Amino acid sequence: MAEALQKRSPKLAGVYRTALELLASDAAPRCEAARISIICHCVRELMMGLPAVLSEFSIPRPVPPSGSLLKQLPRLLAKHPDADLGLDQDLVPVPRIVAQALASLISTAAQEEGRNRANTAALVTGGTHTTHPVIDQWLKTYNFFVDWAHLDRNHERQRTLPSDETLLANIRVVEDVIEVRSARFFENLHALEDLLAEINGVDEENA
Repeated sequence: MAEALQKRSPKLAGVYRTALELLASDAAPRCEAARISIICHCVRELMMGLPAVLSEFSIPRPVPPSGSLLKQLPRLLAKHPDADLGLDQDLVPVPRIVAQALASLISTAAQEEGRNRANTAALVTGGTHTTHPVIDQWLKTYNFFVDWAHLDRNHERQRTLPSDETLLANIRVVEDVIEVRSARFFENLHALEDLLAEINGVDEENA
């Protein structure tokens, strides 16, 4: 699996290997959460990068991204202290430049959401079928890794850390996509159906 990735992206192959090496090793005392976080960060980066290296097409990220636009809002609002977005009325007057910034943020966020789903569809189905059930299952797996990668999410809620078996089961969802896409088997409907059945099983474990 790592060899297949190495030919397309040494960086993605590296994060994949790192995740597996950490999974195969024991955590140092009091570092259990850190180990989980790093593994999940690696797999999250892997999942984010796969569309660009395994898909027939990949929609690039909007520039600037919504995160950058969001960070600009506090400074912009500070320049317009009279703009009160918390007014309790149907129509809230704001300076044109603030309205334009908000419109740009909303538009970019919508583009990113559509981009993520379209890129996922291209990766896991080999086409543009964004409503296929396997898309939602892949995104649930992605969210699993995102939530456990960030220490301010599941970790802060004092949730029980996922077992190595649960981590491995979710990683195998990603591995299956890599294997199938690398072998160009998605023209075979049975391959897609088998993958969906396996992902559904992992989703039940995560519930």
